[in-house]
Amino acid sequence: MAFIVFSILFIGLLYSHFSLAHMVWTQARGRNSAELDMDYVRIEDYFGQSFRGKVEEWLKLPYEGSRTGAMRVIDRGVEKVIVAGKGMFPEGRRERLAMILEDDFVCGPDCHFERELMVSSNVHVGHGTQLQALACDGSAKLEKGVTVRRWLDVAGPLEMQADCRVISKVCSQHSIYFGPGSETLSLFAPEIETEGRFESLSQSVSEPREVLLIPHAANITEPSHGYDPKLLYSMGGGSYLYNGSLKLTAPLHVRAPLVVKGDVETMEGSMIEADMKVKGCVKIGAMSMIRANLVSDGDMELGQGVFFQRVLHAGGGILLKYGVRGLGQTAVVVYASKMLTVESNVVVRGKLASGDKVKAISSPLAWLKHPAGDI
Repeated sequence: MAFIVFSILFIGLLYSHFSLAHMVWTQARGRNSAELDMDYVRIEDYFGQSFRGKVEEWLKLPYEGSRTGAMRVIDRGVEKVIVAGKGMFPEGRRERLAMILEDDFVCGPDCHFERELMVSSNVHVGHGTQLQALACDGSAKLEKGVTVRRWLDVAGPLEMQADCRVISKVCSQHSIYFGPGSETLSLFAPEIETEGRFESLSQSVSEPREVLLIPHAANITEPSHGYDPKLLYSMGGGSYLYNGSLKLTAPLHVRAPLVVKGDVETMEGSMIEADMKVKGCVKIGAMSMIRANLVSDGDMELGQGVFFQRVLHAGGGILLKYGVRGLGQTAVVVYASKMLTVESNVVVRGKLASGDKVKAISSPLAWLKHPAGDI
C-alpha cells in the first residue's frame, strides 16, 4: 500500500512539471499557429495573395480629409496609403507611400517607388525604374533595367524586358516573358518563355543505328560505347545501380529507375523514361527526351531541343540550352541549388527556381528566326 501511494505521489510530482505545457497543447491541438501561415509552403503566389488580403482590410478603414476627385488617403497609423483611379507618373518621380490604383498604372523612366503598389488594371513601367513590390490584376510590362526589390505578382501576361531584376519571386497566372539579362530567384506561370521563341524547332531526330539500353539485354557482356554491363547491379524492385560514370558515344535509353555513382554524358537522341539519380554531373545530348524525374548532386546541362516532362533538380547549377521545352501534363519544376541559366527560345510550363538566381542569357542561335532546317 505504501508503494502504491508513493508511486501516485511521484507521478503527480512528475506531471506537475509538464502540466502547463500539456494545458497549452490541449488548447492548441487541431489549430494552425497564428504565427505561421501554413499556406506559405503550399502556394507559389503567397506574397501576392497576402498583400491583396491586406489591401482589402485597408480599404475598410476611414480615409483622411475630403475626397478630391477619385483620390483619397487612408491613415493606417503607422503609415498612409494613397487610393486613386489611374496613376500617371512622369520621369524621375519619387513616391514614398504605398498606393492602391483602381485603373492603369504608367510611369516614365527612372522613377522610384519605396512602398508596395496594388493595381487593378494594366501596368507599364519605364526603364530604370525601381519598385518595392507590385500586385497587378491585369497585364504588366517592365521596360529594360527595371528593379523590383521584393516580389512581383501579375494576373495577366507579364513582359520583363532585358536586364530586369526581381529580388524574390515572380508569378503570373497567364504567362511570363523573361528577357535576356533578366534575373530573379523564382519564376512561376502556366508558361515561361525567353527571347526568340521558335516553335518549328524539331523535337525529334532520326532513329539511331545503335542504342544503349539500361537495363541491358542478357546477351550483353562486354563494354561498348562507354558502358560496362559488369558495373550494373540490380537493387530490387526493378531499380538499378551503375557503379561508375556513363560517358557515352551512343544514345542512351533508360527503361528502369537508375542510380549512377558518377557523371553522366549522353549522346543526341537519348531517352530517359524512368527516374534517374546521378551522384555527379549530368550532360544530356541535344534533341533528347526526358519523361521522368532527373536529379543530380552536381551540375546539369540540357542540350539544344531537349524535351522534359517532370522535375529537374541539381545540387549545382543548371543550364537549359536553346530550344529546350519543359511541357508536362502537370506543371514541371526546374530547381538548381546554384545558378539556373536559361538560353534563348526556352519554354517551360511551371516553375524555374534557384538557391542563387535564375538568369536569362542570349544564345548564339537567337538570331535564327527561320532556320533552314533542324538544328
